[in-house]
Amino acid sequence: MPILLVFALTAACLPVDWPAPLLGGGLETSATFTITAVGLSLIAAFTLRTWVVRTLHRSPDQKIEVSQTYARLRRRLFFINMGMVAGCVLVFGWGWLTQELLVVNWGGKSLIAPFAELAVPLPYFAILFSAWLIYYDAERTLHCTTILGPNNKEFWSRIGYFLNHLRQFALLVMLPVILFVTQQTIDRFFPETTQSDWYWLGSMAAILPLLLFMPLLIKPLLGLRTMPAGPVRARLEALAKRLRFHCTDFLLWPTHGAIANAMIVGFLPRIRYVIFTDRILNELPPDELDAVFGHEVGHAKHGHMWLYTVFLSLSITTLAAAFLLLGQQLKLPKSAEKWFDFSQLIFAFSYIFLVFGYLSRRCERQADVYGCRAVSCINSNCLGHDETTVYPERAKRLCATGIRTFIGALQRVHMVNGNSGFDDDRAQTLRAIIGGFFEWMRSWLHSTMSRRITFLRTLIGNPQNEQLFQLHMRMLRVGLILGLVATLFGLCVVEWDNVDKDAMMPESSPLQE
Repeated sequence: MPILLVFALTAACLPVDWPAPLLGGGLETSATFTITAVGLSLIAAFTLRTWVVRTLHRSPDQKIEVSQTYARLRRRLFFINMGMVAGCVLVFGWGWLTQELLVVNWGGKSLIAPFAELAVPLPYFAILFSAWLIYYDAERTLHCTTILGPNNKEFWSRIGYFLNHLRQFALLVMLPVILFVTQQTIDRFFPETTQSDWYWLGSMAAILPLLLFMPLLIKPLLGLRTMPAGPVRARLEALAKRLRFHCTDFLLWPTHGAIANAMIVGFLPRIRYVIFTDRILNELPPDELDAVFGHEVGHAKHGHMWLYTVFLSLSITTLAAAFLLLGQQLKLPKSAEKWFDFSQLIFAFSYIFLVFGYLSRRCERQADVYGCRAVSCINSNCLGHDETTVYPERAKRLCATGIRTFIGALQRVHMVNGNSGFDDDRAQTLRAIIGGFFEWMRSWLHSTMSRRITFLRTLIGNPQNEQLFQLHMRMLRVGLILGLVATLFGLCVVEWDNVDKDAMMPESSPLQE
């Protein structure tokens, strides 16, 4: 959900003339309703926290049910809070209030203060930061409770828990938002600078180094550590050698058992890390951990990060060109220009959500297949693996046991992270449909676990299904990139024609008396 948050916060920071409270009144009305909304959200969080703590103290044997319900309700509260904050800005007039109060005099004009855009989503920040402190007790109780009763497992201190979440939020969400707000501030106070060619060339030139060297920042900012020497690291290094995969290091993400996850960061082998949380190392058996590692390697082998970068760069450039051309054709009045900017962001968000979401889900599926291949033997119809099993180099084969191993890893990670059963197991009631919608929204970049598993099962004993899928992936890559390039070229041709027409129009001269 970080990408959803980035878009939502970016939308809140746009230079839009936000409406005054639709309910009437002034600054006091806006502040009162907004504070009330934030308070209601925190009351809901405290209620959920209290229920978890009291239930586990009374009945520790219900830990699994409590954990699943807690995770499900927190996910739903995330979307409810997003809607509530949008209501504060658009209905209760919070955005208008910030623009009325946070004003400075600059060059004889009243301008919104530097970085004042960040005050628009301030209600969300207040909910988020307070919720971390509230949910700490629930998280600690879940971590320190087994079905037999309390245990003495180590967990974060409250301030450590808060800072851990703050580091993740700052790096994964706030960094792009702050860069956007910085650009807005410079454009507001130094418009001549932002309109110069050297400014845009410098900004574009800084993007590639930032992307390439970002992994060097992730390690200290997230508190990651080099994975210690031992059987797990030795096994991963051996598998990397067999897969012909190179990275800078294997990193351990200490979460005190809060998350079971793995990820790969970095475009280049010399600045690339594979990250495992402590819980996934503790919970998964060796063969399933190998499959998860293979999934991460699959992203690198198939060039997914480069594909995402090229696709998003072309998409943003094409959308910007289309909006620029549309704005020239519409010739909007000054009062409507900022709302046109807002509508552009909504359209761009919808495009990214639908098109990039679809591409990402397909790439995740392709990485899943590679994860299966990483633990597959040379016999496509094998019945199991043992110490004598021969695994091919570069993951060139796909067997039934490899597929089942990766499916087992997906199921275990899904359950360990506090999720309930799979969609296939639920009756199609209204509650199940609503729950499925929230589950799909949460996993819009990866697809739901049930869909991923269902697809992998279709590959068992059907090698032609995998070949057809890989063909579809190649066609999808080429089709998307060529489609964007063709669209961008067409927009450039239209703009060039408009420039030629303007140049050919004769200059009008005043009438002679």
